[in-house]
Amino acid sequence: FLAPKGLLFGPDPSSNPSLGGMASTGGSGMTTLRYGTTKENVISLMVVTPQGEIVQTRRAVRKASSGYELTQLYMGAEGTLGIICEVTVRVRIQPPVRSGGMLPFPNVKAAVETVVAAVRADPPTLLRCELLNAEGVESTNKIFKTSLREAPTLFLEFRGRDPEALRRDFDAVAALATERGCAAEEVQFASDGDTLDDVWEARRGCYIAAMRYRGVKGGDRVFVSDVCVPVSRLAECVAGAEDDCKALGLKCVICAHIADGNFHCLVPHQPEDEPAVHEFEAKIIDRALLCGGTVSGEHGVGIGKVAHSCREHGPAHVAVQQAVKRALDPLGLMNPGKVLPLPAAADKSGSKL
Repeated sequence: FLAPKGLLFGPDPSSNPSLGGMASTGGSGMTTLRYGTTKENVISLMVVTPQGEIVQTRRAVRKASSGYELTQLYMGAEGTLGIICEVTVRVRIQPPVRSGGMLPFPNVKAAVETVVAAVRADPPTLLRCELLNAEGVESTNKIFKTSLREAPTLFLEFRGRDPEALRRDFDAVAALATERGCAAEEVQFASDGDTLDDVWEARRGCYIAAMRYRGVKGGDRVFVSDVCVPVSRLAECVAGAEDDCKALGLKCVICAHIADGNFHCLVPHQPEDEPAVHEFEAKIIDRALLCGGTVSGEHGVGIGKVAHSCREHGPAHVAVQQAVKRALDPLGLMNPGKVLPLPAAADKSGSKL
């Protein structure tokens, strides 16, 4: 819809979700590095309250400083405060020139250390910086019939108006990579970014790749982590997560919007593997929180991460959230039990918040 007009929606979600879903979970995507998350790209929402009232959270103007910021209150609330029925988004002009490249590494820590250095250098045309670990590349090759070297790999895209500027920025990142173990002869640059479209589509399909990776009939279940940590702690967190997964005898497909500190460990498993998966989940949550991170960078809390979220925020913070929930949804009608724990006792109406 936007592309023919030369426009784009900044976050570029990798799993093709709806805009309403992205607003409801506070999701993001592969270009968050340059354009920010959905929260930075939504101007206003139309919300139906639990009482049936229709609320526009904000006028659709460039700036507004009247009243509380309700847009951000409903963003990421996962339908627990109201139903989002209209989203006004910020769109941007699509830069006309596109290039890209791939950088393979001897290990995932070296790849992430390169990303940390690149983020600090801030090359102005770098748009996407995605990571697949070796098992991520292996599963991608197997399911999507790509022929990438099976090593931890950074996938880069640059956008701008000057092809020479794009090449300079790529070379700057490549230099950081070679300093950290990427062999210069294995650096791949594509002046025409369209030639990498098949690779980007395969990256979007990492969940499917993980599900089919082990060749189990009907596919595996897939546990997906979603932690996000400060970039300064990113290398140790990603490498540690991969090591933990392997130590438990599990496959670990890492796909990551790595430049914003958010990474996903996709763990294919069967019911008999669930104790090991739960142990891995506890380890990755522990490490993320110790590193000053969050239990969910973009997928939201739902039911499964409620306890983790409460641990992250602490009792006082959770109490504030519960007060907001009671004020806006006193009967507990909207997605009870999601985002926040249900209280131990029912209120007078018999409904749990």
